[in-house]
Amino acid sequence: LSRIKILKCYEKLTIHYHIYCTFFKLWSTSPSQSDYDKGIALFEKNKAIANESFNLFIAKDLEGMMDMHSESLIWPPASTTDSLSKDEFRPGMKEWMTEFEEFKFVDRQFYPGFDEDFVPNGSVRTYGTWLGTHKSGKQTVTKYYSVLEFDENGKISADLEYFDVGGVF
Repeated sequence: LSRIKILKCYEKLTIHYHIYCTFFKLWSTSPSQSDYDKGIALFEKNKAIANESFNLFIAKDLEGMMDMHSESLIWPPASTTDSLSKDEFRPGMKEWMTEFEEFKFVDRQFYPGFDEDFVPNGSVRTYGTWLGTHKSGKQTVTKYYSVLEFDENGKISADLEYFDVGGVF
């Protein structure tokens, strides 16, 4: 074989080798369909819990709402940079319920959260608009985003909320 033919053969083998290695790396590191399916199933379960928690808030059922949250809850409310506990979450929710005559949560959209491998991890991201009637009679409209994380018992373990507090009052 001539030197040129050997080099061309080597180039082809090198290209095939790189294609094979790239395919193998992608195949071996991508999540399995069953992991993805399990993550979506967990998201669907937790989405129902999140939706019910919002409904309990609207119904001003503080005890029912608290039952859906873990004792180790982390809550950084939109009005602070602190992470507060469930003991502080309860009076915060009670104050909202006391200050407002009525709430509605419209245009709810739920999306799964993902882990570092882009596999659904059971967390629930929620977008929507809160409509409220303050006890003063003022009507409020507030865009809202939250991330809810859940523990192994299906309780909300982190309630991360983002909205314009100033726009509410």
